[in-house]
Amino acid sequence: MKKSISVLILLALVTTGAFAQIGLSAGGGLLFDGSFRNGMEYDGDFWGADIASFGGFAFFDATYAQVDIAFLYGIVTGVAEIDGDRETDKAGSMMSLSFSLLGKYPIELGPVTLFPLLGVGYNLVLESKDEDGNKAESDDLKDIHQLGFLAGVGVDYPLNDNLYLRAEALFSLRLPTKQMTDAVKDSDATATLGIGPRIKVGVGYRF
Repeated sequence: MKKSISVLILLALVTTGAFAQIGLSAGGGLLFDGSFRNGMEYDGDFWGADIASFGGFAFFDATYAQVDIAFLYGIVTGVAEIDGDRETDKAGSMMSLSFSLLGKYPIELGPVTLFPLLGVGYNLVLESKDEDGNKAESDDLKDIHQLGFLAGVGVDYPLNDNLYLRAEALFSLRLPTKQMTDAVKDSDATATLGIGPRIKVGVGYRF
């Protein structure tokens, strides 16, 4: 997992450096991040967790690339789908840092700029608690870090010569955590991909 973070940071530095002289801006805002169906599946039945996270983010932007970091608080809901019946219960909470590197292609539509987005994200879990408030051991947190892929669209709306309003709607596809892949090892169950939306609204400043 440390290698994954190093790769993301290296890509971010290379990408932003390549576009350092083109349309630089930075900003921040609020976001919602949904990660659903994280777990395991066997013979049509599913056991796992849905995570609804809220938080703030900061971003650094060039014409064709965007790097951002977010601090998230997530509400974890346990899910069991057996024979078509779905049951849920409270499963705890988590705090995490989320890093993403996105390629973007701006399309000018009058005063508004529309831009498709495609890239990668990494979720680094800082703290995890069960439904009784008991914290997970620090050594166990590395097993629930998660790498994923992001795709979607964003829009910038100018507020003045330098400030602009930014909104993004992304679809996130997350690879199974090590915890899940270890759980299904030597069994007929399969670890599932986490899916969900990532919605961001913020304000940016053009340098």
